[in-house]
Amino acid sequence: MQENYEGFNFSHAGLMFNTLRDIPQVERLVQIGIRDYSPCEWKYIQDSNFKVITNFDRSIRQRQFEGSTWRQLAEEIVSQLPQQVYVSFDIDGLDQKLCPNTGTPVPGGFELEEIFYLFKKILESGRTLVGFDLCEVGVGETDWNANVGARTLFKLCKLLTTSNPTA
Repeated sequence: MQENYEGFNFSHAGLMFNTLRDIPQVERLVQIGIRDYSPCEWKYIQDSNFKVITNFDRSIRQRQFEGSTWRQLAEEIVSQLPQQVYVSFDIDGLDQKLCPNTGTPVPGGFELEEIFYLFKKILESGRTLVGFDLCEVGVGETDWNANVGARTLFKLCKLLTTSNPTA
């Protein structure tokens, strides 16, 4: 949600900002698991008139601690999506143990099975996945990051072909 990042206007950090600014057909942006953001990003979310819906990691976890199930939360998140969905998946949205070599590790994050369950709920809702991207799959001394990235990529491909057979 940044206008630019370290001088780059079209980096992944600015992708959604640029999308909302440049493509008026985009109905809304639904973010999940956000753990780290700047004051400018917070102001943009606040000023978006609900065009940007952000489900912060801290709020999701607090609701779980108070009794909400992941099923309830996933269904609520899916209900916020438009009929046609584009998934931009930043691997550092996962718990750092799953992606230790990502570029911007932050404490917290999702388990891979929570994300796969959310993908399942998107399919069950009848929404159509029109595309996706997967970013920040780090490289390291082991193949662990590549393994997690490949599994996520496989699930995204399956989601795309199942929800949108013409893709």
